[in-house]
Amino acid sequence: MVLESDGSVEPEAMEAPDGDFLDAMRAAALEATKLLKSIGSPHRLMILCLLMDGEKTVSEISEAIGAQQSLTSQHLTRLRLHGLVAVERRGQFAYYSIADIAAREIVEVLYRHYCAGKMAGV
Repeated sequence: MVLESDGSVEPEAMEAPDGDFLDAMRAAALEATKLLKSIGSPHRLMILCLLMDGEKTVSEISEAIGAQQSLTSQHLTRLRLHGLVAVERRGQFAYYSIADIAAREIVEVLYRHYCAGKMAGV
């Protein structure tokens, strides 16, 4: 790649990425897309935000996000099937927690950008 004095790049000099790099990039993009699709709903994002503070039951989650338990259970099932949350049964209750490190890190970033300042006084 040749950098011109004005900061532009000479097009002929740009190197095309090799096939292995493109294959790896494509695989990573597909994996990231799956993760983003699985959290891409307001209810699922709210569930993950709640679980950042620790494990919760379906009842606790439903009440906190203002959704019926059946809808909350559907969202939790989808998150569990994608490996984003784990469930542990203790007695009559099922406790959900975040199981995926990437999901936790993404939710942390989203919280900082969209929630932290807006929810401080709530």
